[in-house]
Amino acid sequence: MALGLARNTGPFPREAVRDLLGITRALYRAELALAEEQREPARLVRLVEIGKQYRLALELGNKCNPDTIGGRAARSWADTATAALGEVVAESDLVAKAVRATARRLMR
Repeated sequence: MALGLARNTGPFPREAVRDLLGITRALYRAELALAEEQREPARLVRLVEIGKQYRLALELGNKCNPDTIGGRAARSWADTATAALGEVVAESDLVAKAVRATARRLMR
């Protein structure tokens, strides 16, 4: 599900990345809310990693101009995190649709 966003030199899509980070956090909380025997520890670890990638993307996107190494890295981290989030939610059609709709905002 790689979106190939690292080459885009337009403004960094802060709102879309924040939305996707919010979805990631919500999924993490939902996983934690499951009974212990129903939780998937690997999914929790993956969601933590995705959240870190989105936070790094936001940090770089907020302080770096789009057509710089930092700006391109911000888009690359957002792209990587979104691809990973897509894999995590692939089994949930409703959540997958929400992630795809928000991810499309990254391409603007």
